[in-house]
Order: sequence, then structure tokens, then C-alpha cells
Amino acid sequence: MYDFIDQKKIIYITFAVILFVSAFFAPFAIFYPIKAMFITPAAIAVGTSSTSLLTGGIGLVLLAAGLLVLANVEHRLKRYGSAAPLFIIGLIGVSLSLTDYYYVTPQNFVLNAPFAVTSETYEWNDFEKVEEYIIRENGVTKVDTYIFTMKDGKVIEMSSGSIDQMRGTIVNSVQRAGGVHERIEPQ
Repeated sequence: MYDFIDQKKIIYITFAVILFVSAFFAPFAIFYPIKAMFITPAAIAVGTSSTSLLTGGIGLVLLAAGLLVLANVEHRLKRYGSAAPLFIIGLIGVSLSLTDYYYVTPQNFVLNAPFAVTSETYEWNDFEKVEEYIIRENGVTKVDTYIFTMKDGKVIEMSSGSIDQMRGTIVNSVQRAGGVHERIEPQ
């Protein structure tokens, strides 16, 4: 005899596996290039925080979990009642990942911080000071944290990473606009 195979269930599970596997590389390989494509061509360099990569990965895993719920729960109300929150939270995670970025242009620094919906633009003359906190790790000296102090008193702290590529542009632009640059060595 032939067994009846629910094709809808197979499709849900197939897409769930694809999304789950994508959760490990999509934030790097897909989300970051999407950000870079839609950010202004005047951007010298584009970066994203590690939080962005984490929220994007978790969002994709939750979308995959929602598909698995659709494929495996028989009772209609339980199926949709359980899958809907997973899809909603997953989509929020993916959207937060896509809206988490920063970039440098010759005129300014633009930051859309983690969990923020809108970006903030800072002109170079808005910066009062750029501090680089240096660490020594396995005999190598490197920047651990950047702290930007604005003239209005706002402080932005960013861990090193892709912002290291923008370091020269940021420091030179802030100094040209009258700001201060400090490297703080470990004691």
C-alpha cells in the first residue's frame, strides 16, 4: 500500500531547515551586503555590531521554529496560535538586524544603534573627543573599545570590529574639525 505524504508538511520542514542553516551565515553573507547596497554611495565604509548578527540569527531560527510548528501541530488553533508569535518575534529580530549599522562619509558619521529604529547623524564638528582603549592580548596590542564624546555631552561606546576599518577616517576627520584624539594604554 501507498502512504499518504502531506506535501505541505514537507515544504514547511524543508524551508525550516533552510532557515535554520541560514541563521549561521545569513547575517554575515546576506544581511550585511543588503545594508551596504542600500546605504548611501557616499559611505566610505559600512559596519554593523555583533548584536546585529545575533538578532538576525535568532530571528531566522524563530522563523524556522514557526514553520516546524506549522508542520507538526495538528490542532488548527494551537498550530496558528503557537506559530504566529514565533513568526512575529522572528521578523522583528530580522528587521532589527537589518536596521543596525553605522557608516562614515566625508561629512559625517551615521549610527543606527542596536534596537533603534532611526539613525542619528553626527557632523565631524559635533565630536569633542575620540578615545581608543588599548589592550594587550598574547603579546599583541590592539584597540578594544572606542568612545566618542560629543560636544552636547552624549557618549557613544563601540567595541572594536568593523569600526577598525574606519578608524583613520574618523580620527582624521574629528581632528580636522577641532576634536581631540586619545589613545589610552593599559596600566
